[in-house]
Amino acid sequence: MLSRTSRLTAILTAALTAASLTACAGAGRPATTAGGEVNRAATVRFSIANPPVQFDPIASRNEIGDVTYFGALYDGLTGVDQNGGLVPRLAERWAESPDKLSWAFTLRPGARFHDGAPIDSAAVVANLERALAARSANGLLKAKLGPVTGVQATGPATVTFTVSAPYPSLPAALASPVLGMASPAAFATLATAPVGSGPYKFVSQSANRAVYERFDGYWDPGAAKAARLELLSIPDGPARMNALRSGQIDGANAQINLYADTKGFQSDPAYQVLTKPTQSVFTLYLNTTHAPLDNPDVRRALNYAVDRNALSALVGGLCQPAVQPFPTGPGHIDGAEQQYPYDPEKAKQLLAAAGATGLTLDGIFLAAGLSQTLAPAIQAQLAKAGINLRINGVNQNDARGIFRSGKPDLMVHQINGELDPALTLENNFLGLDSPGGASPEITARARQAIAAPIGSPERTAALEQFSRAVIAEPVHVHVCSIPNLFAGTAKLVGLDQMPWSSITLNPDIRTLGLTN
Repeated sequence: MLSRTSRLTAILTAALTAASLTACAGAGRPATTAGGEVNRAATVRFSIANPPVQFDPIASRNEIGDVTYFGALYDGLTGVDQNGGLVPRLAERWAESPDKLSWAFTLRPGARFHDGAPIDSAAVVANLERALAARSANGLLKAKLGPVTGVQATGPATVTFTVSAPYPSLPAALASPVLGMASPAAFATLATAPVGSGPYKFVSQSANRAVYERFDGYWDPGAAKAARLELLSIPDGPARMNALRSGQIDGANAQINLYADTKGFQSDPAYQVLTKPTQSVFTLYLNTTHAPLDNPDVRRALNYAVDRNALSALVGGLCQPAVQPFPTGPGHIDGAEQQYPYDPEKAKQLLAAAGATGLTLDGIFLAAGLSQTLAPAIQAQLAKAGINLRINGVNQNDARGIFRSGKPDLMVHQINGELDPALTLENNFLGLDSPGGASPEITARARQAIAAPIGSPERTAALEQFSRAVIAEPVHVHVCSIPNLFAGTAKLVGLDQMPWSSITLNPDIRTLGLTN
């Protein structure tokens, strides 16, 4: 039997007639070997759905939506590569203390902010103290820095964190776009006039566009392939694809609900298409503080009421059925999808036994992209199990904030994958995007996984135990695992090198360039 990863690869290949998952270009040409030299005077125009809101990392309320806008402007101490691996950025190396209650990060020499100020330990500490002070009002920062009790400059190029308990996820947490390093001199105006540390510096912003230009003082001189980057928000997917066809943009986040549009690009040598599995899972988030969603049997009923295979078919089979939070890798349980076959009659029985016959739920969905495609179908499926789902479409930048407020019963969205799977648990099951939290058993399983050393057998075992527990007693309704789908002209290079593109749905576009 094919493994889950092999099945996904086969489906992606068949659906897009692609040569490989690494990159699939028109006429079989790889995305990164387009003919001609890279034009360092070029302007790259790339489009995603969500608009720019503000540019202060610690003020972000939509971490993944801001990856694309923050990624080229800011470096963190650590970063993410195109394969989902942890890489050095402003820190060259780091080490955990023997007692596991502190971490020391050694900074890269010669790095500067966009205003020319040096990126030394004092500047880094100023950034991190600012983030620590803001975490009580920002759940994203609390999730990343929860166990951190302090940060000090222990040398001109050394920064030391102290933690209240072992926190092996800290290097991965510091790669988050909400912890990018900004010039302390610009803290007061970062929202509208950011002064960052990445390969590109800010030029201008409008309601649906952000413009950056190469920062010639960046520590890695070859990192910025283009003279300018223009990020355009085009929420409507077909309009985004039409903008690519008409030459208004050079590349776009296509999203899998636009798979039919990408077939035309795939067969045209003037374009290229890239598909990559991610750690994102399409999910119905449930607020378990709302009765009767506080009853595990009602949540099980919802899992039986969703026809995952039918939903996958709506996007060409690209969104593979899932009942667990990890599509692949540590924590993934092969064969788990058989636990919740589509069975509306069983859903009705569970609801009746729980006294929830005639259940009505109020929810929200993103009025764009995959959520907009699947939400009506999910609504119709739940109706067959006697569940009345009333849903309203909201802006992508507002959705999580609305759900975190505790008002809706559910949110039709996706798990945003993390560099470290343990951080996925923190955000999606223990708080932030799980207003009701989880049962004591599931919480204990998650805490065990979070505390285990990254890459250790103990971590893998703990993640698997968590997955088994959350399948047996679901917190949310996981639907399908989402691959990334990008499209661009044949002249666009670096599409397959974008950081974050193997983890979540919005990429860091710092690697993009154009050939002559």
